[in-house]
Parts: sequence; structure tokens; C-alpha cells
Amino acid sequence: MEPDNKTQASEQGSPNDEQLKQPTPETTPDQPPQQPINRSELISRARTFLSTPHIRSQDNASKHAFLVDKGLTQDEIDSLLREIPPPIPPRTYPQPPLSNLPNLLIGIARIFTWLTGTSALILFIYYRFLLPRISQSYHARLAIRAHQSGLMLRLNDSLAAFKEKQAECFAILPKPVLYKEDPEYADCHSLDDILACRRKANIDDDDANDTSNVSLLRSAIEELMSSKDSTEGVTTEELFNHLEAKLPWLKGDQGAGCQNDLWQTLNEFPLFISASPTSSTSSSTPEHPSRILWTYVPPPISAPPPLIVALDTLQAALPRNAPAPPLSKPEVAALRPTQRTLQALADFTGYITTQTYSFGLHVRGMNGSANSNTAGSTQVDEIRREIRALKGLVLNRRSFLPNIGIQRHSSEPPTVAASV
Repeated sequence: MEPDNKTQASEQGSPNDEQLKQPTPETTPDQPPQQPINRSELISRARTFLSTPHIRSQDNASKHAFLVDKGLTQDEIDSLLREIPPPIPPRTYPQPPLSNLPNLLIGIARIFTWLTGTSALILFIYYRFLLPRISQSYHARLAIRAHQSGLMLRLNDSLAAFKEKQAECFAILPKPVLYKEDPEYADCHSLDDILACRRKANIDDDDANDTSNVSLLRSAIEELMSSKDSTEGVTTEELFNHLEAKLPWLKGDQGAGCQNDLWQTLNEFPLFISASPTSSTSSSTPEHPSRILWTYVPPPISAPPPLIVALDTLQAALPRNAPAPPLSKPEVAALRPTQRTLQALADFTGYITTQTYSFGLHVRGMNGSANSNTAGSTQVDEIRREIRALKGLVLNRRSFLPNIGIQRHSSEPPTVAASV
């Protein structure tokens, strides 16, 4: 800094300095000539230099030495130093608080420690207590599901086998009849025959529920077709006119409802076939319901199954009205009243003996020992004493009776006396 200031001080020379009356130093050949210095400019430059912030912070001795080197006098230096304002003390700031980062890190470490410990405890409880039960329940559910699947498969197999067996069994059974009429109306081929059957059964003429609509329609169609000698069929109008003329209940209060039932039966029953007239087959317009032709097709008679044929053959081969041979009965001598009484007493004694001993064994099996229930054993002993007394009485009576063979039943024990 000093060489610069010296250069600046040397450069700040002006022509006015030449006019100052100062002694000119002698020049020697080795020293260059010095130019006169403007003091006011030098003082202003020194004042500017001293007012800079980084110079103001320096001590006065350093400033004084520097200004002396620049060519200022002592009075000028003192005046310049007095003009400089006192240095402003550095601003003091309060001490910043301590950093909270260590506490934050310690808290985070504690939180992670707690989380780790809690997770370890939860994992221990889960693997020690919960996981075995969950796995057991899972395997149990799998076993139940597999068992149910096995049962369903067995059920399906059994149902399939049952269906096959059922089909095999049904093959030898008679085929079901599509519709079976009542026996009293099955042989009727006209409405007069049906009315005669109703009168024979004492049925009121106004009662329409006793006779089926199928029998009425079949008889009416057969009667009309036999009277017309035609196989094309009977029109709806002719059929219902014939029914109204023959059946009295179609003319009463319930005639409309009965005719509606007959019409539904005619349309829904499969044995009644409808056809259009031959003359109107080429026309595209539908026929009126009153002109539709109706015929009755009897159900096919299926051949009897082999089982029924075999049973009929067996029934025909068996002799009829043959007297059955009498069953052979063993000849038993007639017993006197006293012997019958003795026989009844002996049978009764054997029965009581067998029941008593079976009761005693049952009581031992339930209680573990014969002496565990004193009340039960006392009752059993009393019953046994009574049985022994009764058997002794019977045996004594038997010893005085004549030796006559007594027929024993198969249910009596072989030895009565040996059972006690």
C-alpha cells in the first residue's frame, strides 16, 4: 500500500507547485529532480485515506508512521487525526441459542428404538401365539373343505350309480300311461254311454265334477266321427253343439265355465290333435277356431316288460283252487289243570330268574362294583330270596306229583335250579 500511496502522492503534483517559493534542491547526476508537491491536495488525499473503513480500524501509531512517510508534517498529521471521528464499536449480537439438532436426533433414535422393540415384541407374540392358531385353523378349514369335497364326490358317484341302477330297474317295469281314464268311463264311446253310467251310479245331472273332461271329449269325438264315417275330424263348432245338446249341465248357470274348461282341456291335452280343413290349406289366413278339426289319438299300448310276462306265466302255471296241505303239529298229550298250573309257574320262575340276573349284571356294569349301591343290592337280595322261596315251593310240589312228561317251551332255560 505504501508504494501506491507514494506513487499517488508523486503523481498529484501540479504546475501550481512550481510557483511556490521554495528552495530548489540541488540536483546531482545520480538523483532525479523532484517535482513540487501540492500540500492541500496531499492533505485531502490523506484525509480520504484515513476515512476509509479498513484504515479507521488501525491504531494511531501505524497511521502516524504512514503519513510521515508520505511527507506530512506533525501538525498536519495531528489535525487530520483529530478530524477523524472516533471508531464505531462493532455491533454486538446476542449469542445464538444452542442447536436443537442433537435433541432431535436423540428423539428420533428413541422413536426408532421404541418402534424396533415394539415390532420385535409384536412379531414374537404373532409367531409364538397367533401364527400357530391361524395355521391350525387354516389347515382345519382346508381339511373340512377337502372332506366336504370328498363327500360331494362320493354323493355324486352314489347318485350316478343310483341313476344307472334306477335306469336298469325301470327298464323291466311297465311304462307309465300318459293318461288313464276312470274304469267306468273307459269303455264308453258315446255321450249316451257316459250318461247311462252316471245314472247307474246315481249321480245328479247337474253335477259336472264327477266326469272328467277327457272322457267327455273323447266320447263326443268318437260318436261324431262314427256317425259321419269320416277320418278328417270334427270341427269345434260341431263338437260343442253336440256337447250342449247331450249334456244338461252345460245349459245351466255354470255352462259357460264348463265350456271354458272343456276348451282348455281340448287345447292342452296331447291326445287331442287339431288340424286345418283340407279346403283351406292353401290360404295364408288363419282359420277361425270354430272350423278347426279335432281328432282323438289313443295312447300307444306298450308291450309288457319281461318281469310282468314271467309273473303272468308263473301265475298261469300254478294250480288254482288247490287245497293247501295241513301243517304238521307235534302230538301233545293233554295236561291236567294242576300240570298246566305247574308248567306256568315253572315258566314264570325261569323268566324271573333270567331277568333278575340280567338286572344284577347291569347294576354292576353301571356302578363298577356290586357293593357301590347298597340300596340296589338290598332290593336285589330280597328279590332273590323270594325267587328261591318260590322255586323251593315249586320243586317241593313237583316232587309229590306223578312223573308225567311236561312239554317245555323253547324260551325256558334248560336248567332252572342251576341258575340260582
